[in-house]
Amino acid sequence: MSFVTPLNVVLGLALVFFVLAYMALSRLRTDPPPNDPRAYALSHPTRTRSLVVCAGDSITRGSVSANYVELLAGRLPDRDFVNAGVNSELAWNLAGRLEEIVALRPEAVTILIGTNDVNATFGLRSVLGYYAIHRLPERPNLAFFRENLTLIVRRLKRETGARIGLFSIPPIGEETGHYAYLRTEEYSRVIALIAKEEGSAYLPLRERMCAYLEALPQGNPLPFRRISLAQRRAVRSRLMLGKSLDEISASNGYHLLVDGIHLNTHGASMAADLAESFILEQPR
Repeated sequence: MSFVTPLNVVLGLALVFFVLAYMALSRLRTDPPPNDPRAYALSHPTRTRSLVVCAGDSITRGSVSANYVELLAGRLPDRDFVNAGVNSELAWNLAGRLEEIVALRPEAVTILIGTNDVNATFGLRSVLGYYAIHRLPERPNLAFFRENLTLIVRRLKRETGARIGLFSIPPIGEETGHYAYLRTEEYSRVIALIAKEEGSAYLPLRERMCAYLEALPQGNPLPFRRISLAQRRAVRSRLMLGKSLDEISASNGYHLLVDGIHLNTHGASMAADLAESFILEQPR
């Protein structure tokens, strides 16, 4: 007759807990939103209302970031909103999945992409991670980003006739003088240039966020070197401890970000404000 020791029980329970947490984390990272382009197309074979597609990466997806698309849908209930955000994607990935967006024939499209393009420039470890996930055709750089964002805008204009609004990229971290914070400015200048060249609207999210941060007294935000750890810890805190994104944000010393990358409710409200103004603007 064998006996199960308390240590065996603890280890067994810990293993089960780890497996369940890993499965939940995997779903959180990969599951599409309930209003993604494919789900919307299936549930709306015909439509009578104006349709807006919000395209981008995890900041738009809203599973690890406060969901500005949900905020928009609540503010503008007379329109349908499709969430075309996919976690961890670069502009190159979005350019490769435009077919499902084009097929919806939206009246307006907002695009918030580029954070991962910037993040992939921060050292070999970072770029190898993106290579492994996405099998990129070249090392991410500013010219690669510009090429793909231009392709996205031109195809949407050509094949949908939609009005297009391009968000600037939120700052990475809240250390206002850090190179990661400043590099998003470099990429955002390119976004502004593309918007001007292609006749699209420019939605200055970075500028609004930075003006807010730089007007505050100097705080003690989580440093850039700890952002990768903070991202993993933020997801675990939500899944295992049930903490809200705003609680996690506050614990990291941030005003607008959750983990140095994603938006808390205040940051998401800024995105929703800009998108709402763009959507309601009368076409010229």
